[in-house]
Amino acid sequence: MKDLLVEDFIKSIFLEKGLSENTLLSYRNDLNNAANILQSKKLSDIDDNDLMKIISKWSKNFSVKSQNRMMSSLKQFFIWLKLENHRSDNILANVQTPKVNISLPKIISEGDIEKLILESQKRRTKNSEQIHCIIELLYSTGIRVSELVNLSFESVKNLEDTIIIMGKGGKERVVILTKSSKKALSKWIKTRHSLSYAIDSYFLFPVKNRNHISRQNVYNQIKILAKKAGLDPSKIMPHALRHSFASHLLSRGADLRSIQILLGHSNISTTQIYTKVENRRLKSLVDDVHPLANK
Repeated sequence: MKDLLVEDFIKSIFLEKGLSENTLLSYRNDLNNAANILQSKKLSDIDDNDLMKIISKWSKNFSVKSQNRMMSSLKQFFIWLKLENHRSDNILANVQTPKVNISLPKIISEGDIEKLILESQKRRTKNSEQIHCIIELLYSTGIRVSELVNLSFESVKNLEDTIIIMGKGGKERVVILTKSSKKALSKWIKTRHSLSYAIDSYFLFPVKNRNHISRQNVYNQIKILAKKAGLDPSKIMPHALRHSFASHLLSRGADLRSIQILLGHSNISTTQIYTKVENRRLKSLVDDVHPLANK
């Protein structure tokens, strides 16, 4: 049964928090999913038995990670219902979310990244100039692939030391360009000028008949490049370059707060996962070389 309070809630969090369209859509889908399980009852009117039906259905059909996200949406909705006096109680106040086994980020070694970059420089074609620039930007700045494909030509054409990135939730942040990434960018800009379809394009990486290169295209190009470089393609992906950017900075002495700012994490607890990666690396080092490690 359609619940108008769901839409009121979506409008409210948009006005209060300025969430992105994707985040709002996620909230709406999660709440509609819960409502569809009940069918004959408004979501805002559910009781404990109804809640158990929803949780049971979700536990059978979704991963723990998805369940957590959906439960979070439901909890936020019921907090809002109580605050706005649509309900006198919050039946989710004491409901625990399933525990997620957090896996450590996949990191590419500095040596393998060097192989990847060298391979991208071997061929002098328009495509090779593009993928070389993409690899350099992803690894040198730590930006997300979604942020990369949406980069404007205007934001980089002057080859300054910084780029303003529009991140998740419409939040801006500044990232730093290294000397090598500026060189790669300069080469790509020269190549881009020779592309007829790029002349009037807003985007740094335009494609024919579409706005910009797709995330899937970037993913595929990196996989192909990894294979040519003699690396395992299953371990080389755009987001792994972002993880590697953070992990390599940490291992060379950068502080967590700076890494948090560069990555655009709203909470430093998200960034702290990289300390676990570094601890694992150090433990492996001790286990391999310490004289008493195997005694």
